[in-house]
Amino acid sequence: MEIRDRPDHDPVADMLLVDAYMRWALLAAEEVIGRNGLAVVLRQAGLSQLIGNYPPEHLKATSGLTFYHYASLNAGLLNFFGRSARSMALRIGRQTARLAIEQQSALFGTAALIASKVLPFATQVKLGLSAMQAGLRRLSQAVTQDRRLAIEDRGEAWAYIDYTCSMSAGKQADEPIGYIQCGILQEALHWQTGYEFAVEQIACRSMGAPASIWLVAKMPALPGR
Repeated sequence: MEIRDRPDHDPVADMLLVDAYMRWALLAAEEVIGRNGLAVVLRQAGLSQLIGNYPPEHLKATSGLTFYHYASLNAGLLNFFGRSARSMALRIGRQTARLAIEQQSALFGTAALIASKVLPFATQVKLGLSAMQAGLRRLSQAVTQDRRLAIEDRGEAWAYIDYTCSMSAGKQADEPIGYIQCGILQEALHWQTGYEFAVEQIACRSMGAPASIWLVAKMPALPGR
């Protein structure tokens, strides 16, 4: 895997990042690789200002962070892990989702998602994905930005589409780099339903696609842990 800055300007890289979004990612990464390991990643990713100085946990953009900074953290983690990048990034994504749900459950409409457990699995999955996207839109609206997201029916899976993907903002890669988002989607659906769902990234803005796309199975692959 090779990740570098794009040679052209990516407008998505300039979008403001809500403080809590970066904080959850940093806390999740610290839990997986330790404080010292994260310090190495941040230093190599050009994010030394965040070492021991995580943004506050509120839904505002007060730290001057952008989607480019988040994408740089993502790239730094993937480079740090090497061959084990996928599995480690999935763990970080799942822990990020746990923190987000635990700390800001109202933002993601968790009460309604709990009530949805009586519905068919495919409907539950779509409601869960829609709730996530609605939460992200509210985060962007809080800083007067437009987060372009969509969900499409692809037969046996839902396509989770992000035209303003923070995982790849301002980055260029030779393969998809949204493994953390795979983990976020898996954990959110596991929390919602108690089951595991297959998630696969099939398009990435870092590879020149207009949007990053993840296919999320409509039916569970494994029972809950």
